[in-house]
Amino acid sequence: MLKLKVGLYSLLFILLSFACQRENIDKIRMNPDLDYRYEKAVAFYEAGDYQKAQYLLEDLMGLVRGSGKAEKVYYYYASTHHRMRNFTFSSYYFRQFYNTFPNSEFAEEALFLAAESSRKLSPNFRLTQEDTEEAIEGYQFFVNMYPLSDRVSLCNEQIDLLRAKLETKALEAAKGYYKRSHYQAAVHSFDNLLLDFPDTQEAPYIRYMIIKSSFGYAEKSILSKQAERFEEVIEKAKIFERKHGDSRYASEVSSMINISKQRIKRLRNE
Repeated sequence: MLKLKVGLYSLLFILLSFACQRENIDKIRMNPDLDYRYEKAVAFYEAGDYQKAQYLLEDLMGLVRGSGKAEKVYYYYASTHHRMRNFTFSSYYFRQFYNTFPNSEFAEEALFLAAESSRKLSPNFRLTQEDTEEAIEGYQFFVNMYPLSDRVSLCNEQIDLLRAKLETKALEAAKGYYKRSHYQAAVHSFDNLLLDFPDTQEAPYIRYMIIKSSFGYAEKSILSKQAERFEEVIEKAKIFERKHGDSRYASEVSSMINISKQRIKRLRNE
């Protein structure tokens, strides 16, 4: 019973404290002195109470537009979202801040944090990668705008990591087409991988899979198309041998060349 009473008193104290705090915030928000409200917002922000700061700054954004305080109010407001890990909003508001105040002393940091926010929204490679692509674009734009910044090397590192995620997603999608025997789609997907990621470390494997997919496509084609498609297998295999002759896939590629030649000969004789 004693513990229950203590628990109830504690809960009551918390609720009363919250109500008092809410009342104090509402009093500040109703104060006609904008300088006072701005100073309170900054004080809350610097004390790490980002939620209260956000309440006040949100009101001020529409009230100080065009004034000398507009820049800092907007920056602090975007920053509260970032501090509270509301990265969808911080990405948006930091980007808006940069577009509105491109010459601000906070412009460089805002542009960087917009990209950082998008990166933190980037999901597992199996999911839709819109935020990943947006983060890459954000970092690249930052590098273009501030090529001498100390943050450039970090931006380039993040771009490489994010592109690796996109490459993994594309590679898994192409492999999925092959596993489901959608060979034409697999060839197209593997070809696009080489176009989109020309420096990929997976080039030998990708070209090998292009040949395997082409071979499967030729085998499943109607008889009138098979000879032509086995010739395409041989053409792709020769490219592989020139580029990756010492690859661990080389013997299997050579075998597919020989089989393709035999099939063409048989089909032409028929």
